[in-house]
Amino acid sequence: MLSKQLIVTEPGHIELQDRAIDDTLQPHEALVRAEYTIVSAGTEGAGFTGLVKEMPFGDEGHYPRNTGYGHIGEVLEVGTEVSSCKVGDRVLSFSNHCSVIKADVGRMALPMPENTDGTRLVFARMAGVSIGALRSSSVQAGETVLIIGMGLVGNFAAQLFRMAGAEVMAADLSNLRLAKARACGIERTVNPNETDLKDAVMAWTDGNGVHVAVEAIGNSHVINEAALLTRRYGEIILLGSPRARATYDVTPMLLHIHLEAIRMIGALEWRWPYHESERHWSLLDNYRQIARWITEERLIVDPLLTHLASPSDCQQIYEGLTQNQDTYLGAVFDWSLVK
Repeated sequence: MLSKQLIVTEPGHIELQDRAIDDTLQPHEALVRAEYTIVSAGTEGAGFTGLVKEMPFGDEGHYPRNTGYGHIGEVLEVGTEVSSCKVGDRVLSFSNHCSVIKADVGRMALPMPENTDGTRLVFARMAGVSIGALRSSSVQAGETVLIIGMGLVGNFAAQLFRMAGAEVMAADLSNLRLAKARACGIERTVNPNETDLKDAVMAWTDGNGVHVAVEAIGNSHVINEAALLTRRYGEIILLGSPRARATYDVTPMLLHIHLEAIRMIGALEWRWPYHESERHWSLLDNYRQIARWITEERLIVDPLLTHLASPSDCQQIYEGLTQNQDTYLGAVFDWSLVK
């Protein structure tokens, strides 16, 4: 079988290539035909630009490389041990951008509602990253939460904390992203290029700092700033993955964390169990809940889709997401446009 797949051939270049798929399914696999896939500007952007090469650990940035991990499509065939989905189901999986792919059901191939627009439902993948910040925190209703970075992950985190009853402030350097945040119900927004972030936070919190600061970019310098805006007994949530090397004096931040009894918490989604657990939320629990919230329009998605494109336009999309944040935010590929 012949499939089409997005491949980053070298830093700064991506293309749609033919890929041969054999007819054999492993017992835990499902053959899925793509409906829509979503681009993660952070993780995939690091692979596209070559930033992944700067990470202290990882795959060291080998090229060519596959990309993508948010895929919705129709199940065409299932392996002998697959019981969580069946032929004809619409499923969300962590698969690459590919027209037909063997999804690892053991990892996730979660049936999705049939009556919800796929261009909206595929955003569940990015909200699944965001919910780790809320699950990791001890936030209480009425507490103040600062979220720095209004990409898709930060936007959904802001929405989720607001749904939990927190008072939320969103910060970003892009006025487009702040406007999208306001369109999603996040009323308190700050552009640090226009208003000093520390002044804004301290005015909002009567000089105390926030109960919870969420860094949703993965920038070490911003983590330092977020920590210094957190109040005594507060929490700093690392939702973005730091990748680029940074050199600066961390002593003021560490002293502030030490003296004010602040907790710094990593919120990587992969540290949640994949499947149901009696003691913890699982990834499946998270994604089921998010899909319901999107279907019920409690999580707002529509303002976030800035580009619906053919996979053939991948170079333009990846360049836009990594170089033009005042125009690009949410990019979804429609695989019906590939012939």
